[in-house]
Amino acid sequence: MFIRILTGLIGIPFVLWILISGSLVMQISGIILGSIAIMEYFRAIEKVYNPMKIFGFFLVIIYFIFLSFWMENYYIYISLVLLLPLIGSVLTYPKYTITDIATTIFGVLYVGLLFGLLVGIRNLDNGLFWVILLFVCTWGSDTSAYFVGKLFGKVKLAPELSPKKTVEGAIGGVIGSSIFVFIYCLIMQGLGQTMFNANQIFIIILVACFAAILSQIGDLAASSIKRNVGAKDFGKIFPGHGGVLDRFDSVLLTTPFIYVIAYLFSVF
Repeated sequence: MFIRILTGLIGIPFVLWILISGSLVMQISGIILGSIAIMEYFRAIEKVYNPMKIFGFFLVIIYFIFLSFWMENYYIYISLVLLLPLIGSVLTYPKYTITDIATTIFGVLYVGLLFGLLVGIRNLDNGLFWVILLFVCTWGSDTSAYFVGKLFGKVKLAPELSPKKTVEGAIGGVIGSSIFVFIYCLIMQGLGQTMFNANQIFIIILVACFAAILSQIGDLAASSIKRNVGAKDFGKIFPGHGGVLDRFDSVLLTTPFIYVIAYLFSVF
């Protein structure tokens, strides 16, 4: 537990610095983390499948280039994700099966698109507030669920996917996330960084509750992938936490939801 807490204490200020530094630093960080994450994914699934690692790796890199220059032509990137592995399968036939191609495309979308949405959130109006809120929601939920589960957990949440997770921990994660977000909103209001009224803050707390649920589903979804291929963790880069995907699995599934909410707030 000590190593896990120490890693978090070191990592949180570093992540905060990346988020505050702006789009360019986030894109560079996204390329680094995305590259590590996609290779972690491929290493995990190659126990069962034969992923197209080179194609997948470069598609993730290309995605962050699109974020910088051609975001308005997003459909071009989606086309590349679908077409390049198919072309590669023809050129290398019969090395890859249709299942290998599907798992490759899934990995690129899971890692590339969802990591990239963090940059997308940051680039929206009031984006810094929202992208920090995303991490407060997800990691606040993770932390609360972990300690509440340790202290009070009795009823197993999903024993076949994650034997240590409990219903009590999951509920504690949702409540803890809403408390962390409420405190975060008060701090930002005190710093004069936001212009939300009381009703909007209430809505944001409800958003935090739903985001906490999504983050826990994201964690379980990653566990499902690992169980299907017989892997315990995706990596070991973060002591006490595992790999990049192990640390960001709860974040990734929450990014589309927060992106939509942040966009709606910017429009209305």
